Amino acid sequence: MQDLAGRIHRIELPVPFPIRTANAYLIDEEPLTLVDTGVKTDQSFSVLVESLARLGRNVGDIRRILITHGHIDHYGQAKRIASLSGAEIYMHSKAYERIRSMGRFQRNLVSVLHQNGTPKESLDEAIGYMKSAVEALSDPPDKVCFIDDDGKIPFDKMTLKSIHCPGHSPGLVCFYMERGGALFCGDHLLNDISPNPIIDLSRKDGGPQSTSLADYLRSVWKIADLRVTLVLPGHGEPFEDFRGAVEKAVRHHEERLSKVLSILSEGEKTAYEISKNLFPNTRSFDVFLGVSEILGHLRILFDQGRVLSRSRQGIDYYRAVRDRDLPLGEKPVME
Repeated sequence: MQDLAGRIHRIELPVPFPIRTANAYLIDEEPLTLVDTGVKTDQSFSVLVESLARLGRNVGDIRRILITHGHIDHYGQAKRIASLSGAEIYMHSKAYERIRSMGRFQRNLVSVLHQNGTPKESLDEAIGYMKSAVEALSDPPDKVCFIDDDGKIPFDKMTLKSIHCPGHSPGLVCFYMERGGALFCGDHLLNDISPNPIIDLSRKDGGPQSTSLADYLRSVWKIADLRVTLVLPGHGEPFEDFRGAVEKAVRHHEERLSKVLSILSEGEKTAYEISKNLFPNTRSFDVFLGVSEILGHLRILFDQGRVLSRSRQGIDYYRAVRDRDLPLGEKPVME
């Protein structure tokens, strides 16, 4: 892809996941900048080198690496590129914290998945897959520069604005080029699939642990009024219908909230059981993604007072609120 007067080039990098490729973008302005890097594999690195060569560049020319968020298909080979080029790596502090504390995140995740009804076999498979993928496909950078909301990333002839958009990941940052209307959005907006709001383990109060879906929807509306003419996503083809993507993301989760509530109207269920109802063929890492998404929907429904939760033998169960529930003293938390 070549657009915006030849300044932005999309590089599709192979990833060993069903989605098959992740996008990196070369911004051909000084300082030469790469947005996202793909996973740490020899195949991905070879494709990057060959793609740069076709553009008359090489890895050593890269002066700056911008990471949209801390998932391995976006930062995996940043350290290798930086070590060869001397490029500085930029990411949000929450992304860096997540990358550097992945072991603790996985241990906490075991507890949360168990608490939400995930069978031991599925739990072990999901965590084992995650551990092996992180070890094989990423190399956490040691030294980074932090970027935050409303930051300025200067080039010789233009400036990018950083916009913190938590939801899919706590440290996700979009990069907006006001002159030209380009938006590098990582996995915040995708054209053909819906981003998964990954579980947020920081919530400690009552109810579902994850507020990531509510965060995601706020972040979608946060950017909705930008004048965007070209969306540059982390996966798939760039697209122009920015407003349509915003509306589609919101509509998808409104429909999913209704489905979750409908399932709960049939009787009490765990988050895992709801996820298997909606995504019956999930295995391995997809179990984590399924429970993660359902917890986000349950959190919104809980905060709206539309579901109740209780714990039985260390497992959380949810059910839809009925009128006769209210006098029992189980009044849910409301925003």
